[in-house]
Amino acid sequence: MEATGRVLNEIQRDDVDSPPRPKSEREKLTEEVKAMIEKSGKKIKTLAEHKAEVQKKEEQQRNESLSRKEQEELRQRAQAERVVRKWEKNYSSEESNIKDDGLTVCYCKHCGQYSMILDTILNKLPIRKSDKSRVVNEKKRVCKKNMVTGQAKLIKRKAGGVERQYRFFCKQCGLFLCYRSVPESHVGSYTFIVKDALTDSLSEIAELEDNALEKKKSEPNDGGKEEGANP
Repeated sequence: MEATGRVLNEIQRDDVDSPPRPKSEREKLTEEVKAMIEKSGKKIKTLAEHKAEVQKKEEQQRNESLSRKEQEELRQRAQAERVVRKWEKNYSSEESNIKDDGLTVCYCKHCGQYSMILDTILNKLPIRKSDKSRVVNEKKRVCKKNMVTGQAKLIKRKAGGVERQYRFFCKQCGLFLCYRSVPESHVGSYTFIVKDALTDSLSEIAELEDNALEKKKSEPNDGGKEEGANP
């Protein structure tokens, strides 16, 4: 017992007399950074606070982008309505051989973008046998396009021969909507509306907008799960 006591006393004495352990470079650097931050008076953000700030900025950017898209859609709708009113005001069936069945606004079936104005509904247009497209005779029909003009493309038909198509695409989503056999500058030709590319049904447009809104709401946040707070 006495020997054990002497050993413990020696260990305690060595601990008291031993010099302090020198600080590592990491500890020195940490103390310097803390001193600089305290001197500047700035608050150290935790990881959770930083992630919350990033998520808030991303949400603001998404809202701004959605607001710009809605404004553009409203502008396009207003433009379509102005064009229709202009046609209805200036168009006279006595001065033309075009049948006046009333004007119809057609929209892209994929995104709802206003794309064409006709003087009849789509279902009344004849169907081309080779590709089931709707045929608009521009000598007899009003056909005003609000589309992007693409490059000409050569198509090989099953019946034989090659057909040149001057294509038109949706301004918003880029969907292939219609084509002509001659450039747009040539008056009095035919326009062929691609099958299931356009719609004149407002209920379909409303359904597209509802689906887009539901998809936007169901998209998960990219911020991820917040972790514990660390300085």
